[in-house]
Amino acid sequence: MKRIVLIDDDETTNYLNKLIIERSELVDEVISFDSAEDALRFFNEHRTEEDEALVLLDINMPIMNGWQFLDHYQALKDSDSNKIVILTSSINPADKQKAEEKRMILDYKAKPLSVEMISELVTSYLN
Repeated sequence: MKRIVLIDDDETTNYLNKLIIERSELVDEVISFDSAEDALRFFNEHRTEEDEALVLLDINMPIMNGWQFLDHYQALKDSDSNKIVILTSSINPADKQKAEEKRMILDYKAKPLSVEMISELVTSYLN
């Protein structure tokens, strides 16, 4: 099963991204979370090796940001089975550099999401 998990605190962004992904017909399931804490709970409770997903993670979120999410996520069993891509509006060069230094982050993309970007990501990381 091809699955994408969206983690972004902006509900409108999640809604639009989910529509774009579903209309692309490139994946079987799209799950969205508007908080990193909820996503972390989901991964903690629903992880099996067969549940591989492409995770599109925002950096700038309240309470638990994307970097904090990754720190907690790494401690989970089978955390390396998912493919993590940063999808952000951050223009801070330090964020991109930090993403490049983290082994678990496969790519760094700037918002907005597009069908072309989804196609590239699915082809690169879910096939």
